[in-house]
Amino acid sequence: MKLQKGFTLIELMIVIAIIGILASVAIPQYQVYTTRAATTPEIVGAVRPVQLALAEYAAINQTLPTTLNDLVTWQTGEAANCLGSVADVTYTPAANGLSGVITAVTYAAAPTVQSCTDAGAGIPDEVSLQGVTLYINAFSNGNGAVRYELDTATSTGTGKFPAKYFPKIGG
Repeated sequence: MKLQKGFTLIELMIVIAIIGILASVAIPQYQVYTTRAATTPEIVGAVRPVQLALAEYAAINQTLPTTLNDLVTWQTGEAANCLGSVADVTYTPAANGLSGVITAVTYAAAPTVQSCTDAGAGIPDEVSLQGVTLYINAFSNGNGAVRYELDTATSTGTGKFPAKYFPKIGG
């Protein structure tokens, strides 16, 4: 009786095929993961000041602001908000004071404000994230609490944020 030493060629080919299949699935997912990991902090960091201003306003007034003049603790515009790949963050209040929409727009071209360029702001590396818009709905319960939800229906489509890169927004 002869002892077998090592693996047969077919066994090695099966192992290589399995590794190839796993790699073909894992590498694209890893690329999405790394892009999301790089952009989410910039987007969340740009949106947090308006979320904080809304939460402070709601805690004091038991409702969300109905005009932008009521939201004095926060300013819109590139010069005030140049953070990473986000060019501008705006808030659109609803007349009822119970809801509003936060909009974050990424850079499609180089920043126009020198202080933003100096701070490291600029066009996202991922082409599908350049010049896109993300919509976040803010809801007040009328008792001073504010809830935020990513508007996935409005945020997707042409010129909108790619769904696979949606950040976790809430709180």
